[in-house]
Amino acid sequence: MVMILELCLMISKIFIKIIIVFFVLFLSLNVNSELIFKNDFPKDMQGIWSENCSAENQTFIISKNTSMWINDTYVGFNISKTATVDDWIAYKWGELDGSYYYFLKKDKNQLLEVTAPENWDGIDYSFLEENETSVYNKCNSVPSLYQITYGEIINLMNSQLIEVCNNDSNPANCINETFNFLDVSQDKELSVAELTRAARIVVYFTFIDKRLEEDRDIGFATYASTSLVFPVISKIIIGNYDYDSSNTISLKEIYTDRVDTLDYQNLFKDNIKGLDPEELRKLMENLDFLRSILIN
Repeated sequence: MVMILELCLMISKIFIKIIIVFFVLFLSLNVNSELIFKNDFPKDMQGIWSENCSAENQTFIISKNTSMWINDTYVGFNISKTATVDDWIAYKWGELDGSYYYFLKKDKNQLLEVTAPENWDGIDYSFLEENETSVYNKCNSVPSLYQITYGEIINLMNSQLIEVCNNDSNPANCINETFNFLDVSQDKELSVAELTRAARIVVYFTFIDKRLEEDRDIGFATYASTSLVFPVISKIIIGNYDYDSSNTISLKEIYTDRVDTLDYQNLFKDNIKGLDPEELRKLMENLDFLRSILIN
């Protein structure tokens, strides 16, 4: 009888140890599987990369919290924070049909990238050693053709606009940063050229970004025609709101008679600090042509 009790006790202890080991293993797998994207891209990864810089037919641009891929058959802009997995930097890339995970690692002066399997379970990281690795070299500049075609989007990457509007809880700062980005001349007014530039950015995100080739063809035609057609539309817009006959428009002019509770005289004073939150909400809801840039 005593021997049976001792045997039962031994089995219980072994069973408890197995449960503990299983629990620890399960917990560790759960921790690894839940990637938390909260960090910026490391500074040594930010810049312009390519498989062959001299070929000028492909470029991979990384900024603080955005990335952009351009080649002859595809163009895509992505907003993403990163997570760290051992010595790899993980980021998520959103496509029209879903999201994909990529892992980056510096190797001396090169950047290595591995793509997670299509149906990755978020637990098994063996593919980091087994899958094919893409190798990128650091480039001095964006290929000239891409810079000419996508200059506005590349400048958007290098601005503070996306970071401010994503991370700053004060909507006043987002509005101010958006207007500052559009206001190339920094005169607190938007000209015909600056409104046309804004239109090209909207066209890019509407018709070109991450689109299929046939859709991009339509988008590029629209993108090109924007520079020809939209200056006329911009003049009409300015003609409707240019109350001081300056041939430009300001936020004060845009919202005259539309948000009656705003103090227009002090709208930009101290970067519109202290403006009532309800007034800011109305301002953001109505400022359609500025907000459309941030929709994607």
